[in-house]
Amino acid sequence: MTEGIGPIRVLLLETEPDAAAHVREALAGDDRVHLVATVADQTSLLDKLGATYAQVAVVDLAGLRGDIGPAVREILSRAPECCVIVTGANVAPGTVSRAVTAGARGFLLKPYPAEDLVTTIREAYGNLQELRRLQRIDRTPGGPKPGVVIAVYSPKGGVGCTTIATNLAVALAQRAKASVALVDLDLQFGDIGIALDLKSANSVADLLNHVDAIESSLVDEVFVRHSSGVRALLAPDNLAMVPSIDPDRVARVVDQLRPHFQFIVCDLWSSLEDLTLATLRMADRIVLVTTPELPSLRSLRRVMAATGLLLQDDRTLLVANRVPGKAGIGVGEIERGLGRTIAATIPSEGVGITEAINRGISILDDRARAKAGSSYRKLAELIVHGLEPAAIGQAGRRPVPATELR
Repeated sequence: MTEGIGPIRVLLLETEPDAAAHVREALAGDDRVHLVATVADQTSLLDKLGATYAQVAVVDLAGLRGDIGPAVREILSRAPECCVIVTGANVAPGTVSRAVTAGARGFLLKPYPAEDLVTTIREAYGNLQELRRLQRIDRTPGGPKPGVVIAVYSPKGGVGCTTIATNLAVALAQRAKASVALVDLDLQFGDIGIALDLKSANSVADLLNHVDAIESSLVDEVFVRHSSGVRALLAPDNLAMVPSIDPDRVARVVDQLRPHFQFIVCDLWSSLEDLTLATLRMADRIVLVTTPELPSLRSLRRVMAATGLLLQDDRTLLVANRVPGKAGIGVGEIERGLGRTIAATIPSEGVGITEAINRGISILDDRARAKAGSSYRKLAELIVHGLEPAAIGQAGRRPVPATELR
């Protein structure tokens, strides 16, 4: 399960120069792992986690301040997707169990053979990604499924995520008269309200105190209905309140909306912050958006490498927007650069999109933009295949191959 874009990125905390050299030599001999940095203390490790996009942290006990449990938890709080492996000599009783309880995925006693380190890194990282994949699987096959959460995300702003999220929600609503929620999770600068010409005194903030019991009457009060039938949950108007909003509670709100809607489309902020990560983990489908431009492709590749299987498993569909682009980068070049197949392309409709936004309608309601509308309908078909809630009852629909969406 460790296959992905490039080798596993390893960050090492080691206080002994000879031991650090031993690790560098061990990792240099295997092209499936890559040492991104070596540090000698916990503070430096925490500083390097984000900058190096480390997927595995190999941590020597001697470089930690205080007990192993709090140290591991602090590392994981900074980098939730990171896999922590602890090493140490003359280990006191109970140290291993405290490390594992805190979230470590492996423990190596010094001295250890070089091949044991490489094996432990690959197995621990692979097992963690497999565990996360299994946690997302519906364990009640054949039974009613809750509402499907679809996350629309790109690490690069301005690539059209809001437009795609909006039109995808409308396409889903038209597809089978489904109940569809469109949730703006760009809490600071969300544009769902502008894109659909919707205004509301309520926002996601009004649901935060009801995460354990969101009643239908509250949903009716807080969500605003668009003419397409899509019901939208807007971002707060008051920017001053955004820093006080707990991202964990927002993620719980999204999860608690499942019984109320058949599809929940979430438009995410481009920053890979806590709310974005939590939504990506819970999502049943991830629409990963890029445009045929080098800055967009570079940002996407970096985030895919940093998050590992989170953005590379079978939930994720890569969508190329505004194709063909002015830069002349073709679909084949994008696929080679990212190491993934593009599931769908959306044609460039710059003027049409602007007109639709100014009128507060979906591009699917504009018959003059039939080409783009058709792309969104096919994308909706591809996304929901195999994930449709029981209430939709679309038995007998054939799968839509990705090649038909080109």
